[in-house]
Amino acid sequence: MGSRKIIRWSFFLALVVLFFAGMWARCTVLSAQYELVRGRTLPFTLESALQYRLTEKIYYGHGLPEVDTDVQYPEGVNPRSTYSIGAEYIYAAAAHLMPSRIPLPERVRGAALFWFCLGIPLLAIWVYGLFGSRLGGMVAGAFYAVALSSVIRSTGQELSRENFALPLLIAHFAFDAWARRQEKQSLAFWWRAVCSALCLAFAAMTWDLIQFYVALWATGACVRLWRAYAGEGDGPGLDTVWITQCMALLAASFINPYMRAHLWWLSPGMLLAYGALAGMLSAGSLTHATHRKLRLVTNMLLPLPVGMLLGHFYRHAYGHFAELLFAKLRFLNVKPMDPALLTFEQRIMWVPALNSLTWGLTWDLFPAMLLLSLGAIAILCRGRRGQPKMGCYQLIFNFAASLAAFVLFVRFHVFLAVFAAAVLGGALSILWDRGGWKGYLMVVVLALGWMVEMQHVVKEPWRWGRPGVYYEELDELTGWAAEHMAPDPVLANFGVSASLLTYGGCPIVLHPKFESQRIRDRVREYGNVLFTGTEKDFRDWIEPYGAQYYVYALGEFSRRSPERQMRYFVNALEPPEDAAARMFEFTPDESRYFKLLWGNHKYRVFDIVTRRDQMMSARQTQEAWIALERGDLPRADELAIWALKFDPDNTNAMEVIRHVASLYGQGFTPWPIVEQDMK
Repeated sequence: MGSRKIIRWSFFLALVVLFFAGMWARCTVLSAQYELVRGRTLPFTLESALQYRLTEKIYYGHGLPEVDTDVQYPEGVNPRSTYSIGAEYIYAAAAHLMPSRIPLPERVRGAALFWFCLGIPLLAIWVYGLFGSRLGGMVAGAFYAVALSSVIRSTGQELSRENFALPLLIAHFAFDAWARRQEKQSLAFWWRAVCSALCLAFAAMTWDLIQFYVALWATGACVRLWRAYAGEGDGPGLDTVWITQCMALLAASFINPYMRAHLWWLSPGMLLAYGALAGMLSAGSLTHATHRKLRLVTNMLLPLPVGMLLGHFYRHAYGHFAELLFAKLRFLNVKPMDPALLTFEQRIMWVPALNSLTWGLTWDLFPAMLLLSLGAIAILCRGRRGQPKMGCYQLIFNFAASLAAFVLFVRFHVFLAVFAAAVLGGALSILWDRGGWKGYLMVVVLALGWMVEMQHVVKEPWRWGRPGVYYEELDELTGWAAEHMAPDPVLANFGVSASLLTYGGCPIVLHPKFESQRIRDRVREYGNVLFTGTEKDFRDWIEPYGAQYYVYALGEFSRRSPERQMRYFVNALEPPEDAAARMFEFTPDESRYFKLLWGNHKYRVFDIVTRRDQMMSARQTQEAWIALERGDLPRADELAIWALKFDPDNTNAMEVIRHVASLYGQGFTPWPIVEQDMK
C-alpha cells in the first residue's frame, strides 16, 4: 500500500473517530438527563413534541393530513405550510431500520443524534477542502465534536429542525470548497457544484434560520462583485457554483409548500442574491470602471424596493424577528423591566433561546473556543502566501456576523460554533504549512483548548439538559389527560399544549409555533383576557374555540424572573383583583365557570362550564321540577343529577335533590353519586 493510500485511510479512520467522539459527548449529556428523571420516559416538549407527533404519524403509515384539526383547534393548520417538513421522513425511515424492541421515541432520538453527528466529519472535510490541510480539518472537527456550543442543543433530548439542517449546511460548505478546487466544466466540478446547491436548498427547506446564512452568502457575493468591478478589465465573470446555488434556492422557494407559503423568495437574503446575480450576468456589458460600479449598485439595490412592495406576507411570517432586533438595538441589548416599552411580539420573543448574551452564557457556551478563534482571526486575515484569500475572507465575515448575531440572540451560537471551529482549523492549516515553531505551539494551545471544552461538557453533564421542565408533573398531567380528557379539545398555554396533544391525545387551541400572525394574535388574546379579564370574560373568550377543559400552569405570579411570565408579555404585571389568573392561581375552588377536576404540584385541570352547559342544566332542572310535581321521584332525582353534571353550581337542581330526599324521608342524598360521576 502506497503512502498516499495510508494517509487517506488514516484520515478516513480519524473522521470515524470524530463521529463517535461527537456521539459519546452527546450521549453522556443525554444519559445524565435520564438520571435526573430517575429512569422514567423522557418526553419531548414544545415544538419538539409536535415534530415527534408528525414523525410518529409517518412511521405508522398515516401520512400528513391536508388539514390537522387537532392543532390550532377548531380550524386546524396545514402541516406542510405551517412546519418545515423534511426531517420527519428521515427519522421515521431510520426508526424502521432499528430493532422494534427499542421504544419509538428512543429510536427517533437515536436517528436525530446520528444525523447531526454526520456534520462533524463533514466539517473536517470542508476545512480540508478549503485550506488543503488534513490536520486543520481534524482540529476543526474535533472542536465541533465536543464543544458545548455544538453539543448542548443536539443531544437528542429534544428534536430540533436546526439539528437536521446543520449537517446539510455543512455538506453545502464541503461540496462548495471541493468544487472550487476542480477545473471548471469537468464532471467532478459539476456534480460537486450541484450537490452543494441541493444541500443548501434542502437545508433551507428544513429550517427557517438558514435565511441568516443565505444573507451572508448573498452579501459575500456582492462584496466579491464590488471588488471585481472596481478593478480593470471585463469584470468578474460568472461564478458558476454560486449561480447554481442561487437557482436551487429559487426553485426550492417555489416548490416547497412551507417556503412558498412564507414568501421565502422575498427574504432579504434572496433579494440581495438577485442583485448579485444581475451583476454577474451583466459583468461584460460595460467596460468603464465607473459605469460598472454604477451598474452593480443599481443591480443590488433595485430588488429591495420591489421586495418591500411585495413582501407584505413575508413580514407577517417573520416581521416579529425584525421587531425584536429593533428593540434590542434601541435598549442596547438589555431587556427593560417595564413591559410597556415593548410590543407584545417583542416581549414574548425576548426569552430563551432569543435572550441577549451575558458573560455567564458566554462562559458556559464557549469556555475556550471563542477566545481561541478570536486570536486565530489575525492568522486568517494574512491568508496563505501566493494563493487567493477570498475563502478566508468569507469565513471571517461569516464568523464575525455570527458573533454579532450571537450577542443579540443566543440561539445563533449554533452558527458561531460551526464557523469558530472552521476558523481554528484554517488558522492551524496556514501556520502548519509555513513550518517553524509557531505551528507546533498552536497545536499545543489548541489541544489544551480542546481539553477545556471536553471537560466542560462531561464534568457536569446534568447541567446541559432542557431547564424549567417539570417532567414528573408533566407526565402525570398527560397520563391523566389521556385517561379522562381525550379526545376532547383543551386550552392550555403554549408551553404545555404540545405535550397534551402528543401524549394526552387532546386537540389543542394554542400551540408553540409563532411564524403566523394568526397564531400570535390568539396567544396575545389569551394572555390579555387571562390577566386583565374576569373569570366570565375568560370563559366567554374560550367558548368559540370549543375547548372542554382548561389546563392552568401554576407559577404565573412568581417573583422570580417576572419578565419570562405571561403577565409581563401582556403588560399586566399587577393584574386586577378579579382577574381570572388570580382565581386559577390562588382560589380555584371558588370558581363559578371552571370546576377543578385534578391537579398536582405544577398543573391544574378545570372543566369549563359553558353557556351551552348552563342552558342544558337549566332545561334538565325544569324537567326535574315537572317530574317532582308529578310525584315521579326517581325521574326527578335522575334529571337533577344530570343538571348538576352540566353545571355543578345550579342551585335549582340542588333544591330538587333536597326535596326528593325529604320526600323519601330517609336522609337520602345523591350528592356523593354526583361527585363520583363528575370524576
